Amino acid sequence: MIRLGRLLVTSCFVALLSVPGAAFAQQDALDRIESIQTLSEQDNTRALKELHAQAQLFELSKFYEVKRAYLATLISVEIDARRMDAANNAITQLLELAHANKDDIGVVIATARNATLLEFGGKTAAAIIQLTSLESVALRTANPEALWRFYLALGTAQDTSGKFEAALTNVLKSLDYAKARPHQSEASVLRSLNELNNVYASMKNEAKALSVIDEALVIAKKIGAIKMQGTLYLNRGNLYSSMEQMDAAVDAYQKALKIAIDAGLTGTHATALNNIGDTYLIRKDYPRAEVMARRALAKYQEGGNLSGVATAQSNVGFALMGQGRIKEGVAEVQSALRFMHDSMARADEEGILDELARMYAQAGMYRDAYETIREQQKLAKELFNADRAKSVATLQEQFDSVQREKQIELLARENSLKDAEINNRRLQQIVTVLGALVTIMAGVFMFMLYRRARKANQKLHEANKQLEFHSVRDPLTGLYNRRSFLELMKQRAPTAGNGRREDANTDGLMILDIDHFKHINDTLGHAGGDTVLVEIAKRLRSTVRDSDMVMRWGGEEFLVYSPKASAVHLKNLAQRILKVIGETPIEVGEQSLTVTVTGGFLALPFSGLTEEQCDWEKAMQIADMALYLGKVNGRNRAYGLSRLLVPFEVAMPVLERDISAAIKANMVELVEVVGLVSPSLPTTRPAAI
Repeated sequence: MIRLGRLLVTSCFVALLSVPGAAFAQQDALDRIESIQTLSEQDNTRALKELHAQAQLFELSKFYEVKRAYLATLISVEIDARRMDAANNAITQLLELAHANKDDIGVVIATARNATLLEFGGKTAAAIIQLTSLESVALRTANPEALWRFYLALGTAQDTSGKFEAALTNVLKSLDYAKARPHQSEASVLRSLNELNNVYASMKNEAKALSVIDEALVIAKKIGAIKMQGTLYLNRGNLYSSMEQMDAAVDAYQKALKIAIDAGLTGTHATALNNIGDTYLIRKDYPRAEVMARRALAKYQEGGNLSGVATAQSNVGFALMGQGRIKEGVAEVQSALRFMHDSMARADEEGILDELARMYAQAGMYRDAYETIREQQKLAKELFNADRAKSVATLQEQFDSVQREKQIELLARENSLKDAEINNRRLQQIVTVLGALVTIMAGVFMFMLYRRARKANQKLHEANKQLEFHSVRDPLTGLYNRRSFLELMKQRAPTAGNGRREDANTDGLMILDIDHFKHINDTLGHAGGDTVLVEIAKRLRSTVRDSDMVMRWGGEEFLVYSPKASAVHLKNLAQRILKVIGETPIEVGEQSLTVTVTGGFLALPFSGLTEEQCDWEKAMQIADMALYLGKVNGRNRAYGLSRLLVPFEVAMPVLERDISAAIKANMVELVEVVGLVSPSLPTTRPAAI
């Protein structure tokens, strides 16, 4: 295990900074801070003491980079110690220092850490707004540490708010930037992997989440990251619990608890207690569940984690309900729900509503259970169905229709009962007996209704998640599919006024085709072809802007839709794509293959025309012909048409039929972008003798 050596005393440190080798002095200070960062992964309490002991030395340094690194490290260590007020003070100092030095890197780091505090305080929506408004600044820094912290904070907040696809995208970005950091790379990768596991868990992909945890634990043990080991064991326990493997879950939680106690990790300690309490709730050992939940509540309060307080409070409530103290327990759960609703923690709110419905049903309170499950369904619809396919919308409507019919039927029964009571006053004794029987039947009816609603709700959840992804994504590459683009074009806002847009507001369409792909498939097999497709998709995603949309158009064809793309932007994008795809060979088995693409691109609207004159389908047709022209003229190039040189009525009949003829007749202005490499075709290996 790596240990931090004894730090030099103040006088030696000041003397070192005063020597002529200022660069050496600065690097020495930065090395000291990095060693404390390393120590914090092993012993957060000791790292905090070291930082406080050296605070004056770092704060008085004449080097801005030293002060920034010190404050960034202090913030992280204070947060991990759950000293939120101290962390907030350090964030304020860093922000003021960064603004004074006109340093965007410091501003981004401070803002990302402040977003973490906002989320801990239940202000997830505010955290997302604050981060998204700063994204352009973060990208401008081109600094791996700032970008890692930025996308990790954004992905974490989006995961909490139920925006799982966006969270996955941004956490994967943070992972890439973590690997690019020159220092603390493995520790940063570890943090990103931990959040990646959380996102997969939120998306109910337990197998993928467990594999990420296993990968992260190898790194954590390698670098001696004690507190991350505790967090990873907690997450492993959560996954086993969701898979109903309770013994394995308790074992993981106990490992996390031991690590937390030994290392003085308040947050991990609280969460381990809370999760062990969860297992007691599942096993219906309510007295022990209450004890563990109250211990967790105290620990969360000690660390100032309000989200954790709400979670533990809900568990206290469930434990009380399980012991028959219904009113007292419901009050605790409702208090937690109010906090989660106000803090936009919708995924947590939906989970607690689900558990509350279970507890109501267990207590025989079927009407309350039914009302709660309906509230959960409404929230689940908001979480998972924002962009779902029409087929899912139909399924939900059918489900809601059934429930409305059942509610009407129930109200009719209740009204009939009231009429019977009014019309049969003389038979009060008989009515009393009849009322008792009806109450029992209504209870049975409500129980059956609750069971059916719950079963349908679970099926709907699964259908939502699967159809939401598969309806708009290509299963091989994970890119958007042709259907998603067609839906986008249906929603495309019409142009205003005369139907024309300025050049800066045009959108770009670029269709791309892999060169010699049939030969790749024939030689390397479809598995080799799939490897090429997946890698091309990955490179395209890394090349385009976040606002751009990359689709697998079909077979070996890809489509890039680039909103607000000028003609210059489209040409530059084509250059980047040809370079990124062609300059680095793709490894397919034992072969290293240089693959190129050919493309055609066009602005939409085209050349100042209205979209009634040249809609997106005509634009795609012209771009496709430009691609074919590129194939004919040698491949590994992209052709685009920038504007018409003759009136629309003259050019379009020719252009729609024969692009080469239109170019030769000088009807359109052609833009050519040529790649700099030649593709290497795979060869069939001779059979072994």
